[in-house]
Amino acid sequence: MRSKKKQWSPLLCDKLIEEILSRLPVKPLIQFKCVCKGWNSLMSDPYFIKLHLSKSAAKDDLEHLQLMKNVCLGSIPEIHMESCDVSSLLHSLQIETFLFNFANMPGYHLVGSCNGLHCGVSEIPEGYRVCFWNKATRVISRESSTLSFSPGIGHRTMLGFGYDPSSGKYKVVAIPLTMLSLDVSEKTEMKFYGAGDSSWRNLKGFPVLWTLPKVGGVYLSGTLNWVVIKGKETIHSEIVIISVDLEKETCRSLFLPDDFCFFDTNIGVFRDSLCVWQDSNTHLGLWQMRKFGDDKSWIQLINFSYLYLNIRPYEEKSMILPLCMSNNGDFFMLKFTRNADDEYQTIRYNQRDGKSQVSVVPSSSFRTLLWRNLKIFTKSLDIPY
Repeated sequence: MRSKKKQWSPLLCDKLIEEILSRLPVKPLIQFKCVCKGWNSLMSDPYFIKLHLSKSAAKDDLEHLQLMKNVCLGSIPEIHMESCDVSSLLHSLQIETFLFNFANMPGYHLVGSCNGLHCGVSEIPEGYRVCFWNKATRVISRESSTLSFSPGIGHRTMLGFGYDPSSGKYKVVAIPLTMLSLDVSEKTEMKFYGAGDSSWRNLKGFPVLWTLPKVGGVYLSGTLNWVVIKGKETIHSEIVIISVDLEKETCRSLFLPDDFCFFDTNIGVFRDSLCVWQDSNTHLGLWQMRKFGDDKSWIQLINFSYLYLNIRPYEEKSMILPLCMSNNGDFFMLKFTRNADDEYQTIRYNQRDGKSQVSVVPSSSFRTLLWRNLKIFTKSLDIPY
């Protein structure tokens, strides 16, 4: 239920001021907290936070989206965050450096982002711990309890971070991954942790999962989704999307497109649609699931040769990362070419007529962003607990 707020403007009604402020970027809103007690209260109101987030997500100017990467600075118990606006990639790149200080805590690695909140994981001798933070407001949650699995259940763990709209709680899912071994169990464990919980909850009975290289989990509509190899034995295994429902705390399998060759598979969300793509170093193909949960609704949105972008296959190792999709269907992508100059380019690709606009990003500005650590997120006022 929405909290009551006192009248704090003799000139404009609360509703009008609320509507105006909800359309502003996060940075000035944080500065406006000191205007008066009413505005400070408004910025923390759950209703206003959701209103602001919905309006930001509906914008098509890319100003609310940022790329972010993290690097642990040796033994220093801090996490080093660097980010830049996606819109700035099309013009002049400006990197903002933000340093989180976790006193007496080991370095954290970024798990994922959702609604402007980030989740980090720290590996300790006993297992793992996670915490949440909002980069814009600099609010950090307390650490979770220690995550550990039954002995011998798995050697690696994949984690995902998302939002359960039914409870209004942010949750982390942890799934151990079995190595390719003859000595594996029939089932594996899955564990959940919600913001503010005192412990991890253990759910059993899920199928044995193997991981694919470079494939992370993505959040969409109350679910977390991974591309995995499912099955106990290699001969009987299959590559599928595992979708975990954060409300029901159950999972199901979704099949990939029929003409998908499983080479260098990636997964992402663009304009509230689940997408998978393949970068084969000669072509880029991207498919969209038009109706989430219906694996018969896949359509191919992008399929072009690297020669179209003047890339010489196999002569220079290049990678293309789709970043986001605009309201009119244009895709914004980042291309990295591994050569003497480590060149980066931004690509604006119009899927309707196949035209693209390519611009070079100064390598001296972008070199600090490690390719595999790039994450895209939405800026918000949400609170991480």
